Amino acid sequence: MISSVLKRFRQSIALHLLTTIFSVYFLVAVLVTVVQLYKEYEDTKAKFYKEIQTLPATFNRGIVDSVWTYNKELLQSILVGMHNLPIVVGIKVESIDHKMDLQIGAVLNEKNEITYYDSSGKVTEQKEFGFGTDTLFKHEFPMYYQGAAFDHKVPLGQVTLYSNNQLVFDRVKYGFILILINSIIKTIALWFIIYYFIKKYLGEPLEEFTTKIRKQDVQSPQAIDLNIHWTNTNELLILKESYNQMIRRLNKHKLLSITDKLTGIFNRLKLDKVLNDEFNRSKRFKSNFGIIIIDIDYFKRINDTYGHQVGDQVLIQFAKILKENIRKIDVLGRWGGEEFIIICPETDFQGTIKVAQSLREIISTYEFPIINTISASFGVSIYDGDENIDQVIARADNALYKAKENGRNKVEGY
Repeated sequence: MISSVLKRFRQSIALHLLTTIFSVYFLVAVLVTVVQLYKEYEDTKAKFYKEIQTLPATFNRGIVDSVWTYNKELLQSILVGMHNLPIVVGIKVESIDHKMDLQIGAVLNEKNEITYYDSSGKVTEQKEFGFGTDTLFKHEFPMYYQGAAFDHKVPLGQVTLYSNNQLVFDRVKYGFILILINSIIKTIALWFIIYYFIKKYLGEPLEEFTTKIRKQDVQSPQAIDLNIHWTNTNELLILKESYNQMIRRLNKHKLLSITDKLTGIFNRLKLDKVLNDEFNRSKRFKSNFGIIIIDIDYFKRINDTYGHQVGDQVLIQFAKILKENIRKIDVLGRWGGEEFIIICPETDFQGTIKVAQSLREIISTYEFPIINTISASFGVSIYDGDENIDQVIARADNALYKAKENGRNKVEGY
């Protein structure tokens, strides 16, 4: 199952394209997401600073009064309330006389190390762990007391509020999850959309192209067509047309290689192949086939009297007469010079003689330009299962010589 899927993947252009596209898309998406997450983190951290900076307006009066009156219980209560805020992880109050110093939560000591205090201000163990808990950032504001008996502010010390990156990340992660879910949904939807169109407009035409090429007859390949109606021209249609042009050139070259240049019928090369194929077929199925060798009578006299150009026209017209008057199953070719051969599949001796006699009569009554009438001699033989192809041809040749010895314009057979 896995191997078949992998094989299909390796053979599928659509899947290869999708892999490439979405690999690049994934890298771009990760980069964009990282940049977006960093921007979101910086924006959220800035919001934290702004929120922390608003706290003094709410809690400063209570802290100052408790420090001024040395009311440590009130100060502790106020600091616990501030520590419970979602943006605060620690608070440190440092009074000028150090009598009202108090720390709650995570704060930085003189060595800039994180120390943890419980709600009563005693050192305790770290209770929260996770990414960003060991990175604190702070906001400091001074404490001043201003009463009716004073004409100026009395400095009492300073308050330091601490927050950490974990709180920022906790707030950012919800937005990041939404971004991630949104990206996943868009990626999946985009994947199916692109896969559908690539498969429909590239994969399926290529598969059709491949299937039609595989079904081609290697002996006689033909031009093919693709079921593409969505555009007038594209790379696939250009590829198809290039393939068809190659097939046409190949067929033309092949046709030229098996065709006699003068008469347009099969040449000796093609006839040798047909004879061999017919011999093997008849031998396998124990059937007969006939051979007729034809020679134009006194053809040399025609060339000597009227010239080779007239002689060539006689050969062309002679081949045309034979081609138009043989059966559809028969194969005609030029054997050499003024000799022609006809291969008659599934035909016995009498049937082959009948074909030859019919052709002899047609030729003897046909009026050729310039030279009027001519005649031809016919030698006939059949394959009956006991000889090789050379013996069958030799018997047809002997029959042809016999027809010439008996006065020409005759049909003789062995």
